[in-house]
Amino acid sequence: MRLHFCDLLDLRRAESGDPRMREIELLVEAYLTAERDLVAAVDAEGGAVPLPDSCTVTVGRAEFDALLGERRKRAWVIIRKQVPMPARR
Repeated sequence: MRLHFCDLLDLRRAESGDPRMREIELLVEAYLTAERDLVAAVDAEGGAVPLPDSCTVTVGRAEFDALLGERRKRAWVIIRKQVPMPARR
């Protein structure tokens, strides 16, 4: 289960007639959908995917307490650049 954007910010309440708020809500929903699909793809590849530019995509997970109601789980992607560790002196 993922944390829904509107659980974090009730845009319907905050809306002041600004059409950009609806555009932002739609963009965030598209982002969360793409992120969920990316999490599933990384999980299907074993949990870590190396990219051609020497970055690695992994998945982070956490459980959150909802202000009202049940606890919620969320997964997201983490992209890290593989940087060699400096030599010890």
